[in-house]
Amino acid sequence: MNNLAEKLIHNYENNSDKVCLIQANEKMNYKELYEKVCGFKKVLIKNGITKGSKVLVLVPMSIELYVTLISLWTIGATPCFMDAGFIKSGMKNNEFDDIEAVIGIRKYLLYSSINKNLRRKTKINISQIKPIKLEELTIEEVDKDFPAIITYTSGSTGRPKIAARSHEFLLTQANILEKTLDYGPKDKELSSVPIFTLSNINVGITTVIANANFTSLEKSNPKALVEQLKFINRIMAAPGLLEVIVKECEKRKLKFSNVKKVFTGGGAVFVDLIRKLKEIFPNAKIVTIYGSTEAEPIAEQDVTNLTNDDIEHIRNGRGILAGNIIGVEECWLVDQTLTEINDMTAEEFEKIKTTGVGEIVVTGKNVLKGYVNGIGDKENKFKVDGKVYHRTGDLGYMDQYGRLWLEGRKKSPFFNVEAALHTRTELGKTAIVKLNDKNYLVLEEKDQIDPKVLDQIEFVKIESIIYVKKIPVDKRHSSKVDYNALYKIVTKKV
Repeated sequence: MNNLAEKLIHNYENNSDKVCLIQANEKMNYKELYEKVCGFKKVLIKNGITKGSKVLVLVPMSIELYVTLISLWTIGATPCFMDAGFIKSGMKNNEFDDIEAVIGIRKYLLYSSINKNLRRKTKINISQIKPIKLEELTIEEVDKDFPAIITYTSGSTGRPKIAARSHEFLLTQANILEKTLDYGPKDKELSSVPIFTLSNINVGITTVIANANFTSLEKSNPKALVEQLKFINRIMAAPGLLEVIVKECEKRKLKFSNVKKVFTGGGAVFVDLIRKLKEIFPNAKIVTIYGSTEAEPIAEQDVTNLTNDDIEHIRNGRGILAGNIIGVEECWLVDQTLTEINDMTAEEFEKIKTTGVGEIVVTGKNVLKGYVNGIGDKENKFKVDGKVYHRTGDLGYMDQYGRLWLEGRKKSPFFNVEAALHTRTELGKTAIVKLNDKNYLVLEEKDQIDPKVLDQIEFVKIESIIYVKKIPVDKRHSSKVDYNALYKIVTKKV
């Protein structure tokens, strides 16, 4: 069967009493997950949800989120998502004309009335999630390309893209992640990344949902987060959340020898953060994962013990080590000056490939082949003899060992400068912006540094430092700099 629900629910039979999810003081084992899915499925059907229904899910990362997902999949319905930080703006930017119902917490259900197409749609509060004791759960058959999750982007480019990931796509991704994430049967993982938590449920381990503010990780309660570290042996978190944890642990001089693995991705991971993680988790293997919504994973790297050569490479402006290619079937670098890439033959493709720094393009079963209604395809996809490739928009190169290094986004190719600075001094969030053909380092006011450190950066000219109260970041991981918002701030200071 192609339905994700069957693969995720099989642990009811194999690990019924094993704890599946922990959130604050609430625990749910696999049997209880099964029973809640049975109960909520009935609620959904009663509210008119059927196979093929598209349902907007406005539920933060929580136990209820996973009950909702699996319940919808058992029916053959498709859950649709927006990043939590974009819910209000997303209501205005998207039509939602094919959405049949909305599931959410009370606050977000109220937000949905902003959109004229959602006002009269069925609203289902997650408070209706109740278990039904030991009832057989039937699961709808779906085609392998049937959409399992639809994601509405923030529309930062002015045209929101809609990404539809099929059941086959997510099953392929789950199989890759199972190998990459090196699970053990007794693992307990602190997680802030929803898609990886699905992988945890699939393999039958326990996930502790991070006690975090998922709309703004910096506003999370650090004491509550650190308390959770006592009960886990692995972490899956964006760099933004790790920074919150590190800051609190440094403040209280805490170390956690019980943590054996730390996985992170979704933003740049600099050497100074790696050093701090090694100090706080002395027995942990630290692994970075590079990927995106359209292709996850692309590369991974054990950064626990970077070699002196690797650190010197970073220090000299050669970028961030993403590591060995995994998951994708092909990863190439193409001419970074190309704005449009049209469909072509294999022979023509060879002509735009480069062995130096280029834009990273990938293809494979875990690579999204296109967006809903084709919006975004021209900018982000192209075909080579009919095979679809995804343009990541990232610049990188391969080293002599076949490892991928990142130098930044095409629109902001300065990861290498930031990475070099982070080898020389401890910094918080950083950004390099180009204004009037001059490069400026942007720091937050709390991170005052000696401007002479800029003299050590010999491979690029940095004009000066601009201090801002806060560097704006993405709403998804609180890790990537929101350059559109940042430019609005710094142009007033130059």
